[in-house]
Formats: sequence, C-alpha cells, structure tokens
Amino acid sequence: MKEIIATGSSLESIRKQYAKQWSCSPEELNLDVIEKPSLLKRYWKVKVVLPEKEGGPAADDGEATEEYTKVSWDGNKYLIKPGRRVKSIVPYPLAGKLMLDDQEIKAEQRLQPGTVLEFYPEVKQKEFTWNLEVAADGSKAVAEVKRERPGRYVLAEEIPPSSRIVLEKFVTWQHSSNPGETLSEEELKRELAQRGIVYGIKPNIWIDFLTIDGEGEVLIAEYTPPLEPLQPEIIDYVGEPIFKEDEEQDKIDFFACKLRICQKDEVLARKVPGREGKPGMDIFGKIIPVPKMQDFEFKLKKNVYLSEDGLEVRAACAGTPLRVNKYTYQVENAYIVNQNVDLTTGSINFPGDVKIGRNVTEGFYVHSGGKIHVQGSVSGASLKAEAGLKVNNSIIASKIIVGEKHVFRSQLFKGLKEVREDLSLCLAQVEQLQNAPGNFNAGQLLKIILERNFKTLPQKAKDLQNLLNNKDPDCVTPELEGAVMNIGQFLVGMGPLQPQSFEHLKRALKAVDCFLADKEEFMPVNVVCDTNYVQNSEIDCAGDFFCKKGIYNSTLKIEGNIKIAGVCRGGEISCAGDIYIWELGGSNVSSTIVRAGKGSRITIEYCHSNVRIFHGKELIRIDSAAQKVEIYRDKGLLQVEKLRWDGRN
Repeated sequence: MKEIIATGSSLESIRKQYAKQWSCSPEELNLDVIEKPSLLKRYWKVKVVLPEKEGGPAADDGEATEEYTKVSWDGNKYLIKPGRRVKSIVPYPLAGKLMLDDQEIKAEQRLQPGTVLEFYPEVKQKEFTWNLEVAADGSKAVAEVKRERPGRYVLAEEIPPSSRIVLEKFVTWQHSSNPGETLSEEELKRELAQRGIVYGIKPNIWIDFLTIDGEGEVLIAEYTPPLEPLQPEIIDYVGEPIFKEDEEQDKIDFFACKLRICQKDEVLARKVPGREGKPGMDIFGKIIPVPKMQDFEFKLKKNVYLSEDGLEVRAACAGTPLRVNKYTYQVENAYIVNQNVDLTTGSINFPGDVKIGRNVTEGFYVHSGGKIHVQGSVSGASLKAEAGLKVNNSIIASKIIVGEKHVFRSQLFKGLKEVREDLSLCLAQVEQLQNAPGNFNAGQLLKIILERNFKTLPQKAKDLQNLLNNKDPDCVTPELEGAVMNIGQFLVGMGPLQPQSFEHLKRALKAVDCFLADKEEFMPVNVVCDTNYVQNSEIDCAGDFFCKKGIYNSTLKIEGNIKIAGVCRGGEISCAGDIYIWELGGSNVSSTIVRAGKGSRITIEYCHSNVRIFHGKELIRIDSAAQKVEIYRDKGLLQVEKLRWDGRN
C-alpha cells in the first residue's frame, strides 16, 4: 500500500497526477479530504492512498470472484452489488436513476461494505410526430419533427474490480425491435393540402422525415422571392444641378456656380442601366408583384453629345461643364470672372474664351485656348491667348503672347520658305556645274557653292532644326522632321562632302515642297491683339495689332499688320505686314527701331529724327523730323516719301 499527503487545484487533477506517477488507473486511488479550498487557500489537501492488490498467489479463486461487482435485472430495475474493493460510485443521470435506500444519488457517493444499489434505466417509448409551422407572409413552411425509436439503457452484467465505479462507462443504449411507424406520407400530403400549401414544395421531404433520429427541422416548402427592379443610376462628374428638376432657363448666372474645366470628349455623366423586376410567388400560389423600373434619358444642350451606346454624356469641346438640372448637361466654352484676377481667384488656365470683368494684377497669368477679353488693365502679368486678345485699358510691364501656336507656325513656314528658296537655287547651281568639265563630284561642288554664294544657308537649316524642338503634332509631320534633319546634316560642317549628300538634299527639298503645299491651312487667320495703351511690355502676336493711344519702351513682334493711332516711342517693333503709326519716336527718349518685311508698306504721319527703320535688309535713317512718311517697294525698288516737319502737330 502507498499513501501520500498531496495538494492540488482539483481532486481530479490530483488523482490523475498520482495515477501516472504510481502506474495505476485513477479509479484505484482513494482520496481522503483533509482541507477544502477557502478564501485563504485555493488548493485541496488530501491523503492519496493506493491499496495493496489482493488476489495474488496467496488468494484463492473464491476471493478473486468476489472482487467483481454483480449486476442483475428484475424486469424493472437493476440491482448492483458492489465488490468489496469498491469505495465509491459515480451516477449517470442521463441514463437513469441510481437509488440507495430510496434516495436518488446525484453525485459521487462513498459506499459501505455490503451496500446494494438500484438503477432504474431511462426507457423511451416509440414516438413519431411533427408540427407544421407556416410563415404568415407565405414565405416558407417548416416541420418540427420528433422521431424517436423505442429502447432503454442497458447496464453491463459484471463490472471489473475497482475502488471507484463510474456508471457512464458501463451503460449502453439499446433500441427496441418493435417495427413500423404510426404516421405515413399520405397524412403529410393531406395536411399540406388542408393548409393550402401548393407551391415550392421540396422534393423527397418524406425521406428527410425518416432520416431524423431524435428531433429536427425539415423545410417543407419555400417561396420564390420577387426580383426587385434595378433602378437606373446616374454617375455625375460635374456637380449639383443649377436648377430644380422642372426648371428650364436659358440664362445662367455663371458667377453663382462652382465651375471647373473639362477637356474635349471628357465624360460628364454616365448612366448605369437598370433592369426590370420579376414577380415572385408564395407557397400558397399567390403572385408577389414588383414595382416598375423608372427609366430616364439624358437631355442634351449645347456642346455635348451622347456616346454610341447612349450611356455617357461627353463634352463636344473644351470648356466649362454645367449640370442644368438632374438630367440636362451642357458645356460653355467661355470662362467669366467678374472681378480682379488676384489672390482670390488665382491664375486662370482655360481651354475656351476667358472674359475678365476688371483687372489682371501683378504676378498672375491668364492662359486661354480661345480669346481673352479684359475689361480693365493688365499690370505685371502674363497673358496667352490662342484666338485673340482685347484689353480695354492699358498693358503695363507684362508679357503678352497672342496665337502662340500661330507664332511658332508662322516662324516655321517662314523658315521653311527661306530654306527652300535658297536650297533650290543652290542645288540648281550644283547641277549646272556638274555638266562643266572638271573632276569635282557633287559633294565637293555643293561645299564650294555654299561657302561662296549661300553662306547663311547652313545657319538657317540649324535654326530650323532648333525650331522643331517645339512639338506641334497637329502641324508637324514625321516626314517634315526627317527632311529638316537631313537638310541640317548635309549642309552643316562637312555634311556636303558625305556620300550621296546631293541626292539626300534633293529628296528633303521635295518633302518640304509637299509639306508647304498640304499644310498652308495651318497659317493663322483673323488673330487680333487690340489694346488702348502699352508701356514696358513685350507682345508677340501671330495676327494684327491695334493700339488706340500709345506705346512706350515696349517690344512688339507682329506677324500681321500694325496700326497705332497714337504715339510710339522707344523700344522695337518687328512686323511682317503693313505698319501705320500716327507719331513715331521722340526727341528726349532713346531711339525707336522699326523692322518691317521687304513687302511691307510703312505709313507714319509724324516721325521724329531718332528713328531707325529696317525695310527688309535695308536701313532707312530719319535724320530730321518729317511728316507723311511713306516707305514701300515699287517694282522691287525701295521708295521713301516724306515731307519736312517742324516737330509740332
């Protein structure tokens, strides 16, 4: 026999610990409680005893037989006679009642020698019933099925020797052999018909009934839910409608709207198509209706169009998109600012026309893909307008570009024409010299003629190459880029001496001729810069320039005509067209320079003496004040007409 005083958090853990340590089963150990857990002590304190095994060599067969616990059945209950080693028994209430002296044992019970216990096993009668539950909305019907086969718990006839009997280990469930079911499938069908269930009945429900062992649910019938319509949606990329749904107004207060810029073909709104609904049906066979889909169509105003599938509203031009009402869209190609362009507005970059109600202040810029109209003045600012500019008051200390692409294109066309003219003459002279006697090849002849007769042609070709660095894919073609590159390569440096240089230049010249013939429509038309007064500013304009009062110390590069109805003093004017100036220069200011094309006509009503005028490459000096100055060419000869002026108007 072994024994020890031990502590642990539970009796079961102590039993397992020493069963493992002493190599025996937990049931063989006896535990005598010395102290139970309390507020001050958390552990059990017990005496663990492992009795000596009996029935060894000294024991006879009769003593060994007495170690088994005997079990007998009297038709109603079991009688349990514990062996003399049994110290306690653990009941199993789920399987039946364990009685001792007419008292039910509900927890582990210590036994005295000679105790007889009674065990009344749980007996279940045959049962097969269902309860049909139908949802009030007719969505489904469910049967609560209870199907239990008859039987009882059976206790083993003998229980092996042990100091502790755990009843759960020795009971088993035994079904009764009584066959047959009390209810049939026909009864289920009759009940369904009585309850009006005619739709959505599941297949093989009777098989589901018979497979239930105990209690369970069986889905009898289920409705087909209605498919709700999917209403079409609008995905808006512009903003809240300006007017309500039923309002239609032509006049829009742009200054009350939050405006943004859109590009051509940009999506302004997208329609997500809807879908018609589909009626459902409940288990009683009644149709469940669905509402109709509420469709809509986009309404289009100016400068918008629908995509091919009719689901997108797109901008027909760059400008300001407006959502007039819920389904109506338009694009305005004008941006209106009825105040100064300053910190409150910020700079403006707009693809359409821009109208400014007051001034453009220092440090800000206005860039427009269309026309710019400034009601006030421009001071210390930068303006770019592709289609024209009008400033009602003055332009002071500002940089103005009108028709930037047109400026580039006019320079490009001018450069191409000059290179074509010189190169065609140069190549013609080379061809003439090739027929003359001598041992020079075409490359050598080309080098000689360039150095003697066309000294500026290589530089013009190089300038043309640099000009093409400004990308303009709408105008410049890959063929032109290749031709200009070849012209520069075979004209500059040792290029003329390269093999086949003459043939490459002839092909390049032909490509330039084709480009000039095909792209003449890209030259600017009707681009105008119109202002009242200019001072200390720089203006580039691809078209005509008009000034009502005067220009002082400014630089003008104008590709069209110039008309200055007032005074022009200081600075420099370059013009490819005709020039009209009321009064040019002044006695107390720096000299004024005018550069005009060789085909230009210059008209000056009053001209001071400190003026230099270049007509083409010829310089005309005005040594004394004159009036009614006319400078033009007649049959290729430069003509200068003027009258003496005393300097007073």
